[in-house]
Amino acid sequence: MNWKPKAMATVSLVCKGFDDLAKRVLRKEFSLAKLLIYCSECSKDGLFNNVQVPGHFIHCTQFSRTMGKGFLMPPCKNDVLYVSDPCEHLDQGDEGDVGFFRGVFKSFSMSMVKGMLIQRGAQLHPTGLCPYHKAKLWSMPEAKMIPQRASCRLGAYSDSSDFYVCPNAHILGNCNLLPLSDSEEAFKLQ
Repeated sequence: MNWKPKAMATVSLVCKGFDDLAKRVLRKEFSLAKLLIYCSECSKDGLFNNVQVPGHFIHCTQFSRTMGKGFLMPPCKNDVLYVSDPCEHLDQGDEGDVGFFRGVFKSFSMSMVKGMLIQRGAQLHPTGLCPYHKAKLWSMPEAKMIPQRASCRLGAYSDSSDFYVCPNAHILGNCNLLPLSDSEEAFKLQ
């Protein structure tokens, strides 16, 4: 099928009929395409109460299985998780620079992560929904399933990573990013 995810996501935002059709017919493909190119909205009364950022399309992002390994507890090391680089949102008040990241599990229904969430009796977030297809979300910090190395992988402050996973394998998270030094900023601008 020759289709353009960004165009479909844009049409879906403005046309309820197309959005309904995409959700029924192309649910899995459409959700994955949206995950790849869309940084979801974050409001003060949502999952991450510390920042408010409107949803937006991302021009360039990279998903990495190696980055995903940093988000898995040792018993889950054989699970496959792809995580994006953080989308940087600078100067978010008291929080400083905040990064939002997204990800997706391969074969989540058979993963050790899902098994551990169920085994630990993890509760679903009371109001938070997956922005990619409106399913309830498990809180990984509440289940004590965020390894310390996750913050390091993101270039964030220690223990500042917070993420959620939905039963359909998507993850959504944020972190407080470490500031770049002057030399790193100069190198980044070149």
